[in-house]
Amino acid sequence: MKQYAILLDSRFCTGCNTCFYKCVQENRLHDVAANGNTRTLVKINDEGMYHHRCMHCIEPTCVANCPKKALTKTDYGPVLWDTNVCIRCGTCVQKCPFHVPMLDQPNNQIVKCSMCAHRNLGQDENAIPACVTVCPTGALEFGERGAMVAKAKQMAKDGGLNLYGLEENGGTNMLILTKADPTAVGYPAVQKSSAGMSPVAIGGTAVGVAAIAAAAYAGLKKYSTRRNEIAKED
Repeated sequence: MKQYAILLDSRFCTGCNTCFYKCVQENRLHDVAANGNTRTLVKINDEGMYHHRCMHCIEPTCVANCPKKALTKTDYGPVLWDTNVCIRCGTCVQKCPFHVPMLDQPNNQIVKCSMCAHRNLGQDENAIPACVTVCPTGALEFGERGAMVAKAKQMAKDGGLNLYGLEENGGTNMLILTKADPTAVGYPAVQKSSAGMSPVAIGGTAVGVAAIAAAAYAGLKKYSTRRNEIAKED
């Protein structure tokens, strides 16, 4: 099955938040938005602007930590939330390195982008997320992830841009091109690693693969030392 991704070229984003309004309309989230919780929102600050939305990680920390498996990673890209399984514990809110999921208590639900999976994403090749269809400047693009990655890399090279989401947390299905440092405009500083090597959950805490290897090495060294001591005693 093809895996899809959204590509955002921040150079063409005007901060109009048409994506936000369309998302509210598409998913009927008027009450949720009224409480200040959104699936997507363009935030503007002194340094620039950034899109606060789910990054749809290849190996999601939220999925790894959810105690009820209410969050799942689909083969075609999106990370989805199951309202019937979720116990609203807020673990995903705490663990997400991108600070994306929101717990909307008045409506008793977790708020995060689904990449409009309800539009038969992954089944219908013509299916496109609502936000992408209405962006007036074409800042948002949607397509097969491999093609989006290749295009984003080339654009970053040609334009001297930063590519956010390619390696953050092991890679994501949301690729963002920025002229300024992504963290300077608002995107979280997240540990980078190659696809398939993202931080994993141990004891409810995200621990880098390098740290795991170091811990394993220390354990083996300690065992070896103790074994030699026993041998000498005998």
